[in-house]
Amino acid sequence: MVFAAVLVAASWTTVISGLVAVGAAKAEAAWLKSGAGTASAAALPLKAPDTPTTSNVKCNRSGGTDPTATVTWTYPSTFLPPKFEVLSSTTPNNASPAVAATTTALSATIPLPGNNQAAYLSVRSVAGTWRLRSGEVRVC
Repeated sequence: MVFAAVLVAASWTTVISGLVAVGAAKAEAAWLKSGAGTASAAALPLKAPDTPTTSNVKCNRSGGTDPTATVTWTYPSTFLPPKFEVLSSTTPNNASPAVAATTTALSATIPLPGNNQAAYLSVRSVAGTWRLRSGEVRVC
């Protein structure tokens, strides 16, 4: 009987130790390690970029150049510095637009879909698996 009680106690200790180890692993995943002995918390929030503005828009193929537009947006420096994806679609509010460019800058020059064809552009901030999309702007 005593032997059975010792086995039960040992089993519970193993289960509790395992739960503590799993909890520690989850807590560890919340830290971004930049080198031996250093770490920083990934607690800064991600924000959607502001609705982009466009400049240098060329809507048609003229002079041997393809249609392009320069897209610019703002993003607060107090938030997690993500990378950005410039999204393009030929239909408004498209749930799956094409990624026209990826950058860490606050602007990009991207190709447009065709000769005088409308394009709807937006910018998405990306940090790990998190993604937040701006409003759209129509060009051409």
